[in-house]
Amino acid sequence: MTPDRRTLLALFSLAFGLRILFAAVFGTNPDFIPAHDTYAFRIAERMAGDLSWLTTPFSPSAPGYLMLLAAVFTVFGASWWAAVVVNATLAGFITFFLHRIGERRIGPRAGIVAGVWFALFAHQIVFSTFTTRDTLVTFLFTWLVYNLVAPFRRMRNALWLAFLATLLIMTDSMFLVMLPLLVVYLGRFATQHRVLSLQYMFLFLAFLIFFNLPWTVRNYVVHERFVPISIQAERYTAPLARLLQHPAPAPEIKIPPGAIYVQPRFVDNAREFWRVVRIADAPAAPARGIRAEPAWSLRHNLVSIATYGVLLPFMLAGMIFAVRRRHRSALIMTGAVLSYAIVRGFMTGDDTPRLVIEPLIVLLAMYGLHELLRLRSNAGQPPAAA
Repeated sequence: MTPDRRTLLALFSLAFGLRILFAAVFGTNPDFIPAHDTYAFRIAERMAGDLSWLTTPFSPSAPGYLMLLAAVFTVFGASWWAAVVVNATLAGFITFFLHRIGERRIGPRAGIVAGVWFALFAHQIVFSTFTTRDTLVTFLFTWLVYNLVAPFRRMRNALWLAFLATLLIMTDSMFLVMLPLLVVYLGRFATQHRVLSLQYMFLFLAFLIFFNLPWTVRNYVVHERFVPISIQAERYTAPLARLLQHPAPAPEIKIPPGAIYVQPRFVDNAREFWRVVRIADAPAAPARGIRAEPAWSLRHNLVSIATYGVLLPFMLAGMIFAVRRRHRSALIMTGAVLSYAIVRGFMTGDDTPRLVIEPLIVLLAMYGLHELLRLRSNAGQPPAAA
């Protein structure tokens, strides 16, 4: 076995083993894992036992993770441990992408440090024991970015990106909102030649439509509605459709103040998205649509600071260096992190969605640290040598 493969195996084993160990120790503790039979678990269990969902008016909000879980349940039986092993395996493969991006785009040791840091990331370890789609979305998004940061040399790259984008949208239809950003990037920055970049963009769109055809046909046959991903995807597309149709203003209806749900503001959502610790209990504010959240213990706060809070200053430094030095890979990761955080700021008010971009946060922090160390090493050298 080559040293490179030994490194990848070690990173995979560390990430996989820690998640299995956490599940074994805290799997029965409701303070860490509130419930094993989540909505996704129950739906996937039904899907595994009965394939009639393919031809009946049943459309999960994001079928990707549920279909993967149902396939695993069909082979190994429906159990919480089967879902944990799937999440732990996906987390192990994420370290592969971090190692490759760090090693090839940042520095020789950056990939190893990024992989180890992600394997030890407490936020990721805890949620890998939940039967939810978060780990799969993180895996697919990191895989997509891994292919974006590599130079585009062949048109088949557009085909592969379309396949990954389809899997990502099928797993979390929120990425329909971010799809235009990816299309604009391919059309303008895929290569240094405008015509080639446009070819990448059109090829990407053509294969994206092709890969979505089976589920689109299924939705049309079952629901008699033209929806490419899932019926619940209209949650994101309906506001745009209403805007384009210019509907007549609806009559004003008086609603009692107690029945009004006020959507949290972007500032509130962004604060929860990026926060490091919570020292005091966060009381519920029904008038602002905020639910009650318990305070973290001192142990949890210290773990969060050590695995996430330390990264933030270096991540900001990495973003600044990426812009100043026009580092292509770091710029792509910066754009992915910021665009995702902004979109989520208009939708959610907690830190759970941050799981998806935490691998990129680790990589940007490694890039910022790498550049700061290089500045320090060059500080004492003559200008010509530097």
